[in-house]
Amino acid sequence: MRLKIFTKPWSFVWGGLLVGLAEVIHYLKYKYPIPITTGLAQMFGSVEEHITKTDFVKRAYGYDIYWIIIGIFLGAVLVTILERENKTWVKYPWRVSMLAFFGGAIFGLGTRLAQGCTTWHYLGGIPAMSLTSIVVALVSVPFAFLAFYLMSKMGVSGFMKHQETKATVLKSVELGYKTDTLGYDASYQPYKDPLRLILMAFLFIVLLSSLWTAFQGASASSIGHMPTLDIFLNTLVGSMLGFGIAKSGFGTECAVMAPHSLHMKPEQFELLGVARVARIMFTGLMPFVGLIIAILMLNIAILVTWIGFGWPVPIVVESGAYNWGFHLGHLVGGPLLGIGSVLMLGCEIRTYARTGMGYMTGLAALPGFFFGYLPYTLYQKQFDEVFFGTGFIREKNILELLPNTPFIQYGFALLYTAALIALLIWGIRKGSQMVKITPTEYANRSADDVFIKGLEGTSNK
Repeated sequence: MRLKIFTKPWSFVWGGLLVGLAEVIHYLKYKYPIPITTGLAQMFGSVEEHITKTDFVKRAYGYDIYWIIIGIFLGAVLVTILERENKTWVKYPWRVSMLAFFGGAIFGLGTRLAQGCTTWHYLGGIPAMSLTSIVVALVSVPFAFLAFYLMSKMGVSGFMKHQETKATVLKSVELGYKTDTLGYDASYQPYKDPLRLILMAFLFIVLLSSLWTAFQGASASSIGHMPTLDIFLNTLVGSMLGFGIAKSGFGTECAVMAPHSLHMKPEQFELLGVARVARIMFTGLMPFVGLIIAILMLNIAILVTWIGFGWPVPIVVESGAYNWGFHLGHLVGGPLLGIGSVLMLGCEIRTYARTGMGYMTGLAALPGFFFGYLPYTLYQKQFDEVFFGTGFIREKNILELLPNTPFIQYGFALLYTAALIALLIWGIRKGSQMVKITPTEYANRSADDVFIKGLEGTSNK
């Protein structure tokens, strides 16, 4: 008999634990957080090298395979096999797929200006006490809401969910909850959808050309050039990310938006067209708690290795030739990350996982990333001069602003960790209170389980 833990969706708590564990494993091996977005640029470079014979992206990033991204796809696919449900059944209107494409392009450009994606800044920079990452995260939040309000005006905000789960959708159909059933069409035949077939072809071209690069043995991450242990470890880390995201719906864009929902009244949710299951997710602070868990796990690992073993605190800012810690690019790139994440219904790693699960929006966002890279790769010199030529401050980490004495440095870091722990405790207590479940249920029930439990005994009104 298959274990329930593998066959049923997870809570955000368990999703956050697995994502955090992936970050910790990567950090203990390489002494820096998981980087993502440049790896995709190199995979696009593989397409240019082997197929199109162009150098639009390759000129800046070369060509290679990135095993962590491969792992994310594999982890998400594994979830669909274990749960016996891929997400190809979800039918998105044309405008949602287009928003995902443009979201990918906006996000892709944002990663070039912010010098990293939300994974790098949220899951890597915040645990490392990066001043730049904290600012990037803060400036991204209002623009994430701006994108969500745009989706609301377009009548598609109901598609903003952690996951589409057929059992939940069918229950919503039974009860007449239209916002929760927007993606369900019993007559939809996904593999007769021309757009899906075109986008799947693009995905396979990217994956196959990257694997060809790997077997050629000429690039830094190729088989024979990179140690087998590193290939295995990177693929494992990616698979853990993909598995945790696919099981829970973990993502940074929902996490940063969730606390605001505590100030919203039920009629505001109705006005915005938010799905009922999404209301449970937001008001229960579920994605926020999942994110804090992942951040806290890496933060504690950094704290232990720094204080206990003398490791340096990782620097997550690519200061480049100008040696500034904070640039104009971060102020512009942060908002682009927020907008892009919401429009494509997920941050970068969540989008890779959703692609592996068969979501049309994931497939649509992938070529969007390519076009988002182009302004920077084609005009790299000009972008560097405008956005990175001068900076606001040279410090890259909060610790650099403090006196360089162990008592003050370690004291601040411990207080920082304590604040994260306090946020986590508050989030679980407040979230479980808001959705009327116990903290134990909060930790072990998926958002769908909590939603369906709340519907027990109700009738269609």
